[in-house]
Amino acid sequence: MKIGILGCKGTTLDLLHGLNFAGIDIHQVVTLPEPVAQKNRVAFFRGGDIEELCNTQGIPCHTVISYNLKRDEDLAFFQETKLDLLLVIGWERLVPNQALKSLGRFACGMHGSPFGLPKGRGRSPMNWSLITGHKRFVTYLFRYTPGTDDGDVIGFKVFDINEHDTIASLHHKNRVAMGLLVRTYLPQIADDTVRFIPQPAEEPSFYPKRTPEDGIVDFYRATNDIHRFVRALAPPYPGAFCKSGTRELRILAAQPFDSALFPSDVEPGTILDVSIAEETFVVKTLDGSLLVSQFTGLDAADLKPGTVLAGGDHMASLADFTTRYDDNVAESQMEIRPFRRSSTP
Repeated sequence: MKIGILGCKGTTLDLLHGLNFAGIDIHQVVTLPEPVAQKNRVAFFRGGDIEELCNTQGIPCHTVISYNLKRDEDLAFFQETKLDLLLVIGWERLVPNQALKSLGRFACGMHGSPFGLPKGRGRSPMNWSLITGHKRFVTYLFRYTPGTDDGDVIGFKVFDINEHDTIASLHHKNRVAMGLLVRTYLPQIADDTVRFIPQPAEEPSFYPKRTPEDGIVDFYRATNDIHRFVRALAPPYPGAFCKSGTRELRILAAQPFDSALFPSDVEPGTILDVSIAEETFVVKTLDGSLLVSQFTGLDAADLKPGTVLAGGDHMASLADFTTRYDDNVAESQMEIRPFRRSSTP
């Protein structure tokens, strides 16, 4: 069976390394060139390292022209390569039907949500799960179709979302789950005995696309909410951000600090304390304070207690997310939407 891997991120690199270490022969890797990745603002891009590992291991590596794989040259490559199984990880685009039809068996990859499919289809489910405070994630190895995460399930794993997790550790867990599932089901795929389980016949729900601009912090939120938000956008993503005057400050790591040391009537977003020795600062939140332990854009010596950092508006962001769904997604299918306040009789 001729196996290929499609992906361009650190998770792709690690899956390739792990399967190769386990003695599974990979016959072809397909990835993105850096200019295309930059144009599409791909986070955690590791295309160059993927190519280097392929060269070291003697695995053919092909860089496509388009991220959506719709260019004639890219579709022709799949037709000519005649792969049987395509494993997809670290590729945040649908795979065109023409490419899927070129495969001897099928393509499969991972998607999940804190609820279990078909709830939580769509974009950035692990980021959203952190932001919204969920404690577990159900991830599925499923067969690709031209649709959005609607293919039959091959197998699944459940993993924790704990208070120490960031988006990097969640992607790590998801990649480990895919490696385990691939090694479990590969013999069944090879001899055509694998069972495909349709997703439950209930109304699906969807997460909307996120962009780097969505990372602006609203300091008028609770400390724990902001803490989860920072963890969800931590490296290898660009990080949450705010502004000090005209300068942008990227918050890469933070933790709840204290709710009693400082006056409660201080405006959220106000810098409360700065440590130039530790290069950290404390900022006021709605119900306490947050210790920012890693940040870029400014030095600790540039920060002054009493300065108010400019943030965003969480409710306005929620309203904006509703505009990013496809027209065929009903409001009842939107996982992220503005809160509705119940009226008082």
